[in-house]
Amino acid sequence: MPDEVTTRTEAIHRAAECRERAAKYEALAQEAKERGDIEMSSQFASSAVAERQEAQRLEQHWGR
Repeated sequence: MPDEVTTRTEAIHRAAECRERAAKYEALAQEAKERGDIEMSSQFASSAVAERQEAQRLEQHWGR
């Protein structure tokens, strides 16, 4: 049981880290968009989506 709790806690922390990275990518996407660099903005936005999906996967698997 303690191993499961530790694993769940680690997964929740990893999900939080993913959400934090997603927020940073979203900010970078917005900055790139404001500079007119649509390609870079799109890449950052895609990275943000991937990070949010990973966070969601972790949360769904281990519960919130």
